Amino acid sequence: MKFTVVTPSFGQLAFLRLNAASIAEQRGDGVEVEHIIQDGGSKDGTRDWLTTRPDIRGIAESDEGMYDAINRGIIKGSGEIFSWLNCDEQYLPGTLVAVRDFFNAHPEADMVAGDTIVVDATGEYMCHRKAVVPTTGILRLGRTPVQSSSLFFRAKLVKEPNAILFDPQWKAMGDWAWLRDQNARGARMIRIPRFLSSFVDDGGNLGMSLRAINETRAVYGALTPLQRATEPIVRGADYLRKFLDGYYSQKPFDYAIFDLDPASSTGVAAKRRSRHVATPTFRWKGRKH
Repeated sequence: MKFTVVTPSFGQLAFLRLNAASIAEQRGDGVEVEHIIQDGGSKDGTRDWLTTRPDIRGIAESDEGMYDAINRGIIKGSGEIFSWLNCDEQYLPGTLVAVRDFFNAHPEADMVAGDTIVVDATGEYMCHRKAVVPTTGILRLGRTPVQSSSLFFRAKLVKEPNAILFDPQWKAMGDWAWLRDQNARGARMIRIPRFLSSFVDDGGNLGMSLRAINETRAVYGALTPLQRATEPIVRGADYLRKFLDGYYSQKPFDYAIFDLDPASSTGVAAKRRSRHVATPTFRWKGRKH
């Protein structure tokens, strides 16, 4: 099975090296990986570094933001399964093999969403988020209950006639809008119950920005009076579904990600380092949901 992984890039070479290492490691065991990096104008050495990586398809061209960059990469891609992995995200060991096997076992699935480990800039555990297949009601409220770093989808959703790409008018909530539109067209998502990726929370993420807050408010402001009145019911049903699915419980576990090299200003990836999580938590400091 061939995967196309798109990485939108802009001035994050240190993290990008780790991202690329985690993707390159996935190759083998019947998994083919096409890694496309769409760089929108980095001046930190990213473009020079890309010339040293024949295993990566690096494209340097201006874009209209992250979602436009993802679209550009998708259009160039030729995989059977697509995903996007931002510079500060990594795949965990065995992720693509697990996703391949899951898609093969579930031909009815158009999308697969797994669980995500949230770490700080040094790779230390902060919390985790388990994926929740979104309902129409939750999406209507502007909620995105899956992390994009652990989301995979079949090529037909973005390649066939009438396919849906990302709307670049959204600068922080494009993944939400895309999931909403895919849900409306009947695309089926299934959760794979395992950790697939890590995501860095360094306090400056786009999803936590003022732009994201304003876009969320705009979505909520567009709700009808009936939709606002039924919000408690929608949220209550979602909390119950999470509880029954084990969202709020997690046994201690280990994870392994590539580290930033403290001896290098560019953060050269050396090898994965394993960490143990003795007290897992779903509580993400600074996030309300």
